[in-house]
Amino acid sequence: MKHWFVIFFVTATFLLEAQPTIDSAFRVPVISPMFLSEDGPKVLVDEAHNNLHRKEGGLYSFTRMMEEDGAQVFANDQVFTEEVLIKYDLLIIVNALHDSNVGNWQNPCPSAFTKGEIEAIVAFVKNGGSLLFVADHMPYGGAAQDLAKRLGIEWSNSFAIQNGRHWPPSVFDRNHNTLFDSPVTTDTGYGKKVSRIGSFTGSVFKASEDAIPFLIYDNSHAILMPDVAWQFSEETKNENASGWYQGACLKHGKGKMILLGEAAMITAQVRGKAKIGMNSPDAPENAQLALNIFRYLVTN
Repeated sequence: MKHWFVIFFVTATFLLEAQPTIDSAFRVPVISPMFLSEDGPKVLVDEAHNNLHRKEGGLYSFTRMMEEDGAQVFANDQVFTEEVLIKYDLLIIVNALHDSNVGNWQNPCPSAFTKGEIEAIVAFVKNGGSLLFVADHMPYGGAAQDLAKRLGIEWSNSFAIQNGRHWPPSVFDRNHNTLFDSPVTTDTGYGKKVSRIGSFTGSVFKASEDAIPFLIYDNSHAILMPDVAWQFSEETKNENASGWYQGACLKHGKGKMILLGEAAMITAQVRGKAKIGMNSPDAPENAQLALNIFRYLVTN
């Protein structure tokens, strides 16, 4: 136990001292736009729930990708209701957080959404809307739990770490049976096959039997459940991550969802000299996965 505690102390100190910035120069290649912009899908990016990654923030490169593919992308600053959501084809929620956890990353970690908002989101998907729902490591996993449970998903308020280290990133690939075929990882009419995806810590979840997981942990990772984010010790609750998911496709009623337990994999950021996300040399196919995810969610 002691060896990973020392390593976590070093990496956590690095993370706290060097805050990431947006790599605004990075672009996801969109060779042939799928939609004409005036007829493109309407996308709503949540910014009303203390979201860490926003339309022109951490999701800058993802937003540019959607727009270059013909989407109309809007930022949300309202409470979720069925009347708000019905105007859109795709809802994106990344790292939402309850007010009590802003600047206070410790337990308890209440839901980022009210019961009324959860029912509005569920109705939106059930009636044919699409949802990209991303919840990263603690406290974001905790903030996601009530919505996830309503959708039949068990989300862990935790950290997923490989062999006691945070860096370099974790890798999901076909050779190690951690990346699997799904509507967003194979050749389709809207996407191309991916075989290797980089992930930058994150959380884990499990979904119902009808889910199609495409990123699945093996026994090389541990799930750590501290009471305060980034504060680990020999007493920190932990279990092996084998069999837990970090990416899955799931349908609910008439709608489609993509669930991700890690946000940086679809961003492009820089921390010091390190590139984090789709721009990282450790994540050469993440950009293609991002495009596949978007196109899957907005096509019939």
